[in-house]
Amino acid sequence: MIDESLLQIETCLLDRRKVHLGVAPDGRVYLRVTSFWPKEAAQHWHGPYSDRQAAETDFRTRTQPPRVTRAQIAEASRRGEHGTVEGVPMIVMKHRWTGQLTLTPYRLVEDTGVMQVARQNGHI
Repeated sequence: MIDESLLQIETCLLDRRKVHLGVAPDGRVYLRVTSFWPKEAAQHWHGPYSDRQAAETDFRTRTQPPRVTRAQIAEASRRGEHGTVEGVPMIVMKHRWTGQLTLTPYRLVEDTGVMQVARQNGHI
């Protein structure tokens, strides 16, 4: 648990999302998002990060659309976890920031042999 009273908090936009950056007296940086659902999961502080750039990089990495293969889409469709919402293909996946299941747009990537072997070995 982070004592917010010790943080110097700045509100800013990061990739069109409102975020809070908190800098601790020792220079470590924490980040939270106020616009994700559910609020109780989204508003937890993430970090510590060594600096602001590291916090922003982690945020961008975790919030970019997931990359999925046709095989993952087929499996999700079989479970009823893939469809189209207002013309946008969506898939149910764990949100990499909140840890909650969510319906999200994705980027289709080609399935490579490496992915096939990893999946067969239970690594994906």
